[in-house]
Amino acid sequence: MKRNLLAGFIAAISASGALAGEAVFYVTEQGQPVDTLSITVNGDRKLVGKNGFASFELGGGTHQVELSEFGQWAGEFEFDASAQQNAEIQVEMIGGEAVPEISVYTPGQEEAPVYGQISGYIESDETGGGVEGATITVAGAGVSVQTDGEGYYELELPRGEYNLSIEHPTYGARDISDLRVIGNYATAMNVNMSMSGDSAIEEVVAVGSYIPSTATAQQRDSSAVLNAIGSEQLARFGDSNAASALKRVAGVSLVGGQYAVVRGLQGRYISSTLNGASMPSTNPMKRDVPLDLFPSSVLKGIEIQKSYTPDLPGDTTGGAIRMTTKGLPAGYTNKLSLSVGANSQITGKDVISYDGGDTDSLGFDDGTREVPSSVASITNDGAPGALGDRCEIGCEFSFDDVSSYIGEFENNYNSKQVTAKPNVGFAYSYGDLIESTSGDFGYYGAIQYSSKWSSRENAYIDDMGGQFDYERSKYNIDLTAYLAAGMETFDGTLLNSKTILLRKSDDTTRFETGVDDEGITVDELTLQWVERQLISQQFSGSHTIGDGDQLDWRIGLSQSNRYEPDRRTYQYRNKTLAPATLERRFSELTENAIDMGADMQHEFYFNDMVSMTLKYGAMLSIKDREVDLSRYGVDKNNNVSVPNNSDLEVLLSEDNLDQNAYFLATRTTDTDSYDAQDEMFATYVSSEFDINGEYKILAGARLEDSNQELTYPNSNNADSELSATEVLPVLSGTWVANEQLQFRLGVSNTLARPGLTELSESSTYDPETDDELFGNPDLEISNITNLDLRTEYYFSEDENISVAVFSKSIDKPIEKSVPNASGSSADGFTYVNSDSADVFGVELDFRKNIFNGEDWTGFLSGNFAWVDSEVELNAQSKQLEGRDTRQLQGQSEIIGNLQLGFDQFSNAQSITLLVNYFDDRIDKVTRNVDLEMEKGRTVIDLVHSWDVSDTMTLKTKFNNITDSKVEYSQGGRIIESYEEGIEASVGIDWIF
Repeated sequence: MKRNLLAGFIAAISASGALAGEAVFYVTEQGQPVDTLSITVNGDRKLVGKNGFASFELGGGTHQVELSEFGQWAGEFEFDASAQQNAEIQVEMIGGEAVPEISVYTPGQEEAPVYGQISGYIESDETGGGVEGATITVAGAGVSVQTDGEGYYELELPRGEYNLSIEHPTYGARDISDLRVIGNYATAMNVNMSMSGDSAIEEVVAVGSYIPSTATAQQRDSSAVLNAIGSEQLARFGDSNAASALKRVAGVSLVGGQYAVVRGLQGRYISSTLNGASMPSTNPMKRDVPLDLFPSSVLKGIEIQKSYTPDLPGDTTGGAIRMTTKGLPAGYTNKLSLSVGANSQITGKDVISYDGGDTDSLGFDDGTREVPSSVASITNDGAPGALGDRCEIGCEFSFDDVSSYIGEFENNYNSKQVTAKPNVGFAYSYGDLIESTSGDFGYYGAIQYSSKWSSRENAYIDDMGGQFDYERSKYNIDLTAYLAAGMETFDGTLLNSKTILLRKSDDTTRFETGVDDEGITVDELTLQWVERQLISQQFSGSHTIGDGDQLDWRIGLSQSNRYEPDRRTYQYRNKTLAPATLERRFSELTENAIDMGADMQHEFYFNDMVSMTLKYGAMLSIKDREVDLSRYGVDKNNNVSVPNNSDLEVLLSEDNLDQNAYFLATRTTDTDSYDAQDEMFATYVSSEFDINGEYKILAGARLEDSNQELTYPNSNNADSELSATEVLPVLSGTWVANEQLQFRLGVSNTLARPGLTELSESSTYDPETDDELFGNPDLEISNITNLDLRTEYYFSEDENISVAVFSKSIDKPIEKSVPNASGSSADGFTYVNSDSADVFGVELDFRKNIFNGEDWTGFLSGNFAWVDSEVELNAQSKQLEGRDTRQLQGQSEIIGNLQLGFDQFSNAQSITLLVNYFDDRIDKVTRNVDLEMEKGRTVIDLVHSWDVSDTMTLKTKFNNITDSKVEYSQGGRIIESYEEGIEASVGIDWIF
C-alpha cells in the first residue's frame, strides 16, 4: 500500500511536467544505447543522441516511422496516438534491423503506474573502487537511496522525466537533469566521482545528461586560470588553424595572422607546446612558432593557461598555448571532405603573379628557383667578397667571367597577370579501434590539401618615405599528413605514437609605384616563394603505478624548415634601373629539436577531509638551428653604353651580357648566416592540498638551467652566449564556494629570454620586411611578478560567466627600439632592456543558452578584455624615441568577441555568427615622431552546418563579411590601407 501511494505521488509529479503528444524513442543493441540511427516520424527526421534517445512532438492520428543507419534502411512501422497521448518506443537492433516495442498512454490517466528502473555504479577516481554511502535523491519527491558497499544503487520509479542529485560528504555533489525513465526498462547511469568534487558521468542514458568533456568543464576543473577550445568549437566556428581559433579567446589577439598576443604580451612571454613538447620555429628572427602552421583538422583542442604552474615552461607570463592533436578514435571512422571557395575581390579576375615552377601547385619548388650549382661553387655559396677584384688580364675573375655568371640564373624578373582560381580543399581521414585480449589498439590517419588566392586591393602607402600605390597577391598551398597509433591495456597503461607533417607554401608577388620623399618616381617589384615545414615524431606513455600513482612520459623529435629560394626584388627610379637595388636572395633555416620529459603524481589522503596531490618532474630540450643565406646582385659596367630604362629581362639578356654590360656581385653580409643552440634543463615540484573539496592550495617551484649560443661561420667577432639558472616559485588557491561559484588567486614569478639573433654583436635583416636589425650582446633576462584573480560562476555544465583581474610587473623588459645610428642604419631597429613595464587588465568571459525549445536552441557567448600597459624606457631610448613611456608593442587596449549560435534539431542544422574586435596597437616604434599604429578593426564571420543525412554534412562559411579595411596610422593620419575582400566557401563531409 505504501509503495502504491508513493508511486502515485511520484507519477503525479512526473506527469505534471510531461508534455502530452510526445513520442520518446530509446534505441539499443544487446542492451546498450545506439547512436548511429536516424528516425523519421511523419517526415520529421532526427538523429539519435549519444544516449540512445530521440523525442518528437506528436499530433493526433496514425504516425509513420522510418529508421535508417548510415543511410541504409533499418526498418519502418506505424502507431496510433491522439494529441493527448504519449508514446514510449523501445527499439532493439537485431541483425541491422529495428524491432520496436510500442507503449501508448495518456499521462496522468493510467490505472496503475508503469515502472522503470534507474541503476548504476559510482566509482572513485582516486581509488578505482566503488563509492559507498553516496545518496541519490529524486528532486521534489523525497525519494532517495544510498550506494552499497561496492558502490551500486538502484531506484524503481514510474516512467517519466526526473531530476536527480548525487551527494557524498567527501566526493561532493552533482545534479542530473531531465533523466528519462522508460516503462519496464532500465536506465543506466554510471558516475565517476573525485574527492576534489569534480564528477564525470561516464555513461548516462538520459535526455540532457551531464557532459564532462566540454571546454567549460575543462576550465572549471583546472587548478589554474584556463581557457579551453574543444574540437566541437573548432568545427562550429570554422577556424581553419590554431592561430585563427585563438583570437576567439578572452585577451588574445593575432599579429600578422600567425603570432598570438596574450594579455598584451607577445612571443617571448608566451610558451607553446604540441602534445606537451616544445616546438622549433620556422622564423629566423623569432623563438616562437607561427601558429597558422597547425590546421584545425588534426587538433583535438587548445588550452590557453593564463596563470603559471610549475609544470609549465618558465616563460609562461602571458600564457601557455597547449595544443593537442587527435588521439585514438572511439571506433571505426572513414571520412572524406571537399571544399571550394571564392574571394569577392579576386576569384575569376586577373591578379599579379609571375612564372614559377611546374610543381608550385603542390607547394614544392621543382628546382627552378635554386642557386645555379656553378655559381654556388664559384662564389662559395655567395660568401662575402667571393668574386674578389675584377679586371681585364691577370685576375682571378675576368670581366667575361663575372658577366657570364649572371646568365647562369633564370632570366625571370617580370610580373604578369593570371586569373585567380577558386580556393579548393581536400581532406581524408581513416581510423579504427580494435579490441584484443590484452587491451585496445587504435590508429587514426589524416591527409589534407588546400590552395587559396588572396590579394590586397585598393592598397596605398602615404608615409614619410613617399606616396605609393601597390598591388600584392599571394597563392597559398597547405599540406598536412598525420598518423596516430597506440594501445591501452587493461591495467590502465596507455602508449601513443603521433607523427605529423605540416607544410605551408606562399607564393607572393608585389608591385609598388609612386613618388618618394625626394620627388623620385619609384617602381619596385618583389617576387617571393617561401616553404615552411614542420615534421614531428612524438612518443608518450601513461602508467598507473601501485595504488593509483601516475607516471607520464614523452619523447619528441622534430624538425622545422623555412626555405626561401630566389627572392627577387629591384627598383626602377625615374624609369631607370637602379642596379644596386637588384637582389636575388636564397635562404634556408633548419632547426632540429629534441624534447623529453617525465611527470610523476602521487595522491595522499590524510583523512576524510584533507588530501594532497604531489607532482614532480623534469624535462630536457635541445634545439639546434642553422641558417644559410646568400645574396646576389649586379653591378653595371660604366664603360659599356646600355640604356638602363629597358625591361630588366632585356637588360640582362644574352646580348648585353656578351658585351660585359653587367657583372654578378655577391651582397651577402658576414652575419647573414648563423648557427645557434638553445638548451634547457628543468625540474619542478608542486603540491596541491584539497580541503573538503572547498579549498585547494597549490605551492611549488621550477628550476630552469638554460644556455643560448650563437655563432657566425663568416665572422669571428660576433659570437655570443647567454647562460642562466633561475628558480620560479608559485602559490595559488581556489575557493569552491558552492557547486556554481568559485574564486581563484595566484602569485608567481616567470621570466623572458632574448631571442637568439637579438644577442648578436652585429646586424641582420628581417626576412619579411628587410629592416636592418642590430643585435645587443648586453641583453639581460627579464624577471616578472604575476598576480592573477578570477571569479567563476557556472549556470550549468556549458554555461558560465567569469571575471579575471591580472597584473604583471616586468623588470628590464626586452623591447624593440630604434638604434643609436646614422645614415641608412638609422632606419633599422635594435633590442634593449627598458627599465620596467607594468601590465594591468580585466577580462570578462561568458556563455549562456538564450533559447531552448523543442526544435531550436540558441546560445550567446563572448568575452571582453581591457589591458593597460606602460613601459618605462631606459635613458638612451628616451632620447632616441623622444618619449619617456609608451605601451607594449602589439598590445591592444580593448579586445572583444561575440558569438551567437542557433541549432535546429528537426533538420540537423546550426548557424553561428562570430564577431572579433581588437583596438589600436603599436606596429613600429619611431625616432622622435609619432608611433606607427595598426588601427583596430572588427571582423564578422558566419558559419552554417547542415547534417543532410547520417553520412553527409554540408558546411558554408563567410569570412570578413563587412570587408573590414586594414589600416595603419601615424599621428592620426592613415599611412597605409588595403582591403582583403569577403571570403565564402562551401564544404561537404562524407562518412563511409
